[in-house]
Amino acid sequence: MKGRTPSEFERNRGSRTLTAELASPAPERLAGEAAPLTRFTLIDALRGAAAIAVLFYHYMHFFLSGIDHTRQWAYFQVQPAHASLSLLYEYGFYAVEVFWIISGFVFAAVYLGRATTTREFVVNRFARLYPLHLLTLLVVALLQGIALRRLGHTLLYDNYDWPHFALQLVFASNWLTWTGHSFNGPIWSVSVEVLIYAVFWLLRPVLERIGWLGLGAIILLFLLGNVVGTYSRVPMCGFYFFQGVALTRLHEQLGERSRTRLLIGLALFALGAVGIGWGGAMPREVLGIPGLAGATLLLLAGAERAAPPLLRRAGQWLGDNTYGLYLWHVPVQIAILLVLLPHRDPGNMAQSGWFLAAFVLGTMALARITFVLFERPMRERIRHLAGGWRPGSRPAAHNGG
Repeated sequence: MKGRTPSEFERNRGSRTLTAELASPAPERLAGEAAPLTRFTLIDALRGAAAIAVLFYHYMHFFLSGIDHTRQWAYFQVQPAHASLSLLYEYGFYAVEVFWIISGFVFAAVYLGRATTTREFVVNRFARLYPLHLLTLLVVALLQGIALRRLGHTLLYDNYDWPHFALQLVFASNWLTWTGHSFNGPIWSVSVEVLIYAVFWLLRPVLERIGWLGLGAIILLFLLGNVVGTYSRVPMCGFYFFQGVALTRLHEQLGERSRTRLLIGLALFALGAVGIGWGGAMPREVLGIPGLAGATLLLLAGAERAAPPLLRRAGQWLGDNTYGLYLWHVPVQIAILLVLLPHRDPGNMAQSGWFLAAFVLGTMALARITFVLFERPMRERIRHLAGGWRPGSRPAAHNGG
């Protein structure tokens, strides 16, 4: 049979850096050639920082009260160290967009130009995302049932019913905006990203061959889909995800050209600053977040080899805990509210710095424990049972969203 022409991604494969999700034994290389990386640990650290930013943004949950979940008046003014942490408290929700960009970057690095079957892809995604999602969903369902019995209403989120539970069960909870948040609310970003995973996989043969113009057209189509309709957050996710794909291509083309990488990074930072300074949500989301996050990813990916081992280990540790941080923080909040209500006011206690520190550190400890004792073992067991796990390979720690 006549072989097909290698794609650009496949030609660059020998020098490209990979996460460890589908890592295989290191290929043979010429003397003096740098060994391919097995993980972007600095980007792991960025993803972990984004998860912590979501925790700070959702700290407002402690200032919600009553059956209507209304926020206490001027709660921003009484949050611990608000002057120093205001960006996290007020804009931490933009970390979700950063998650999506990172996911696109990682998926392109792992899957483009690599022989992977659809079965392997599905097994890897299921093993990575579903066990902890199911566990936290069941925990929240139990806690909300207790709240309903004790307080007469659910905490933080409404829609405590079987249809919404079924939607969360199959990662379909927020494909359409009108379904509303329910149960473990933060799973919404993973819910919409699952559909983008499918789009990415279907487009993979195209993505390996199209040039910058074609990739830009895909990003633009998702942006237009987000602008013309508010029926779904899926187009918004695709807009950011495929920017991550573009950043992987740029990273590989730059290679060791550190000066060019720095100049492009500075240009992206400038673009992001313009978007942020312009004012308004649209410039911030279309220019600001892509510019700042894109520059950061590009520079961190280029700095990976030069990073001290201690810093890389710390980044990997934080990256391992990211998904747990994201999925556990709301169950932790509901549990705390159940302990305090109805006799004590959580809003008063949440004004203390020690309460904030206990919430963040406690959630991080829980995320680490469940990663070691549940998330990682379940992931490897599912992959092994399904035949999608290779002995000696380590699963990557990128978040599903």
